[in-house]
Amino acid sequence: MTTGNLPEDKAMKRENSKRWLRIIAIVTAAALSGGLTAGIERGSASNVRIDIYAKIAAARQTAHSIAPFDNIQSKNIRLTETVYWEYEAGGKLNAPLALPDGKLFLTTANGLLSIVDKNGKPIISKNQYTELTAPAMNRKGEIWISGGSARLYRYDSKGSGEMMGMYYFRGKTEKLIPSAAITDGEGLPYFSYQHAVLSLNEAGEKEMLLLPEGVSVTGMAPAGQGVFALGSNGTLYAVQGSRLLWQAELEPALREAKLAADGSGGVVLAAGKALARYEADGTLRFKRELDAAPAGGWTSPVVLGGDEGVFVAAEQRGNAIVAFRLEDGAERWRVSASGAGGGFSPAALAPDRAGGVVLAAGRSGAVIAIDGEAGTIAGSFKHAAGAAAGGVAVMGGGRIAYASASVLVAAGPYRPVAVTYAAAALKLPLGKRLLLADKLKLSAPVAVSYRTDNAKVVRVSGEGILTPVAVGKANIVVEAITPGYKGQLKLPVEITAASSTLKATHAAQKIKLSSGKAFTVQTVSIPKGMPVTLGTAKRTVGTAQGLMDIAKSYGADAAINGTYFSAYEGLPEPYGMMMLDGKMEFLGNTGTTIGFTWDGTVLMDHLRAKIVGGTNGSFSHPNNWYAYFMNRTPAKGVSTAVMFTPKKGKQIGFAYGTAVTVRNGVVTSEARNKNVDIPSDGYVLVFAGAEEKLADRFKAGDKVEYKLETTNLVGKAVDWSRVHTAVGAGPRLVKDGKLAINPSAEGFTEAKILTNAAARSGILVKQDGTVLLATVPAATMREWGDIMLKLGAHQAMNLDGGASSGLYAGGRPITTPGRLISNALVFGNNLKY
Repeated sequence: MTTGNLPEDKAMKRENSKRWLRIIAIVTAAALSGGLTAGIERGSASNVRIDIYAKIAAARQTAHSIAPFDNIQSKNIRLTETVYWEYEAGGKLNAPLALPDGKLFLTTANGLLSIVDKNGKPIISKNQYTELTAPAMNRKGEIWISGGSARLYRYDSKGSGEMMGMYYFRGKTEKLIPSAAITDGEGLPYFSYQHAVLSLNEAGEKEMLLLPEGVSVTGMAPAGQGVFALGSNGTLYAVQGSRLLWQAELEPALREAKLAADGSGGVVLAAGKALARYEADGTLRFKRELDAAPAGGWTSPVVLGGDEGVFVAAEQRGNAIVAFRLEDGAERWRVSASGAGGGFSPAALAPDRAGGVVLAAGRSGAVIAIDGEAGTIAGSFKHAAGAAAGGVAVMGGGRIAYASASVLVAAGPYRPVAVTYAAAALKLPLGKRLLLADKLKLSAPVAVSYRTDNAKVVRVSGEGILTPVAVGKANIVVEAITPGYKGQLKLPVEITAASSTLKATHAAQKIKLSSGKAFTVQTVSIPKGMPVTLGTAKRTVGTAQGLMDIAKSYGADAAINGTYFSAYEGLPEPYGMMMLDGKMEFLGNTGTTIGFTWDGTVLMDHLRAKIVGGTNGSFSHPNNWYAYFMNRTPAKGVSTAVMFTPKKGKQIGFAYGTAVTVRNGVVTSEARNKNVDIPSDGYVLVFAGAEEKLADRFKAGDKVEYKLETTNLVGKAVDWSRVHTAVGAGPRLVKDGKLAINPSAEGFTEAKILTNAAARSGILVKQDGTVLLATVPAATMREWGDIMLKLGAHQAMNLDGGASSGLYAGGRPITTPGRLISNALVFGNNLKY
């Protein structure tokens, strides 16, 4: 061993050795492909913790083979059991870094940098436009990243940062990728590039130490102050900034060793049959030759403390994981992890020193937990969709996040969810629907699924809408489906015979206005609480049928024609808003819309809506998308973005543009210029013309979601989330008991709406909640508003008129439309939904 030329070096190293007794080094082998790293604070032993398991009792299992996590019998263990979420990073991920607040700091090999929250939602994303290595955080919270051509970046946990410098030195070759940054006991960053050990001192000044010409750095480990660097010439160097503290020429058997800080200021080395340990001052603590070399060589070792400290290494091409005593290198225990799938990547191990556990990422994709004290395998976790080859971050409580190519996978133990309902059982008469979510309580904000065990008695939609089918009994099962959660409710339901006494009443009323003009108005009074839905012709959007046929199809007691539609050319597609069973089925951003809520309240407003979509958990560029039509056939050659739902029919009905098919929230296919099928469990997005580029934002397997943003005419957000049925037409006639007619402001331009008299249909709501359906043979829009006031309207609006005007009640037509129509509001005690 030789030392540097400074006389105070030895005293300084002795002082550092004492301080290093309180510091646990973090193994930072992220420069090697595929490692595990704990993204945690580098500092005191109490801070260096990977809390996958709170505690593991000794000797839980006698056989040295992988035990599934669900076989563990300890109450203290926290198990990694299921995937929580996945995040697409846009490039091959380096080992992720877990931040103290639960967020994750990510870098990719192609230069992307991002922070995601604990739910996998991106908070910040940047492009450094150069290759990046794995991030490392020091005890000050500084995050250090090395980049292509010997760049060094410093960031904070909020994503603010900058390049601290680019290093130049004799013999440098540009455009190479450096080792990942590591930090020493003082929190200063180090990394290597070719033959240079590069660092930044406390004053922010660049420092470097160059190894002899032709010698490259093959590995590094942190020291109390500085680092240990292994040269390709088989020499171990102790470096602090630009100073060489000492160097030791290694035996040939150790020249390709993997390094790890030993927890007391020194370093351990493992290479084939040879093991060694050097003290902080360069004294050789031990050297040991093993009986046999590991299959494929050792992974980088990790160190565990305790009464008898050990360092642990695994075979790169075998299944053995072995612990050696720090004191003398003697073998402490050996396990065979048959689920490793043929070995472990070079930096596959990560320690939970506080819990005495070592995590090992097998090439099979399994993450294996070994009890460091007992030398037994406590359990394993494997995600079938990806391997933990890119590095693991430990998030505490059994939660981990690991990189699999470009995807970050978060996993952990199942979290229990209490699912309760306001009643222990339900009684529901035929004809009466119920939204379970109204009185469903969840102990955590999770998504749930609904299913029935007897669809012949009661159906339940994906939104939790109960629809009685026949008298009888069934059970509705409500289950948490958000990844990482478990919870279930089994709710008994009894369907009884229809018992409602509500009745729709027809009357012909004579109305005389102040102008002296008289009108005969046909009305049907609908008592508050009578069930209602929007009936569509042949139960699809974009077809036509007689009003009486629609009414009978739905078992209606009363019906009135609804929104405008294309009656003269092309398909009979609607123009106004259409909502059925709580789902928007057509967007028409003109006029006025009436909506019926689950508690019987009636809303009326100038509703405007737009579809805002996202992929893979993000609604920001480049994951965002939009559609401005729904179930509307676009003209060929125009620019459009349209969503087609199963209400449109079996197919979209045309063969142009790019169609993206989504099933159960996942992209399943993409097709150009093809009349594609519309899945019953999803929808199709069609992009054409200038909007066709939006299709490039989707690829098979992407997770897709969208939200409906609703506002009024002046852009103010309005909440229609509890509306189950809605239809849009207009203009509005009465608001809060006063005349409120302004068709031009609502987007109408035709004289038959603005000035002319025509046959009219309309709907009004009285102050007591009674709904009145009405038709008149001929009236101007102003006259129609005055008539509504005479009929007692508190709120009122116009519906489609002219030849479409129609009214039905008591099993017969009262006002017969002069043509087939697209849709109708239908009311009845025993509707066939």
